[in-house]
Amino acid sequence: MSYYIAIFIEDHIGEWRVVFPDVPGCEARGFTLHDAQYAAASTLSRCLQEKDAAPLLPMDMAALKKSDEWLKKHAVDWSKAVVSIVSLAV
Repeated sequence: MSYYIAIFIEDHIGEWRVVFPDVPGCEARGFTLHDAQYAAASTLSRCLQEKDAAPLLPMDMAALKKSDEWLKKHAVDWSKAVVSIVSLAV
């Protein structure tokens, strides 16, 4: 089982956007945090299938926190974001 970091970001109207640092272009959304968690798991699997490649080794939090360009691009505010992991059965 592989695990990937998922960053949940609440927008100004209360919906949640999920981004995956290890899978560029892969993004999920949900009306609630629970909806976003469910969407994240299915979206991650779909994105990796579409890439038709073996999953990369997941990034660790220390490396992610140093990735200023990626964080800025995805508007991640650590004081408001929810960080979780999503599992992928391999």
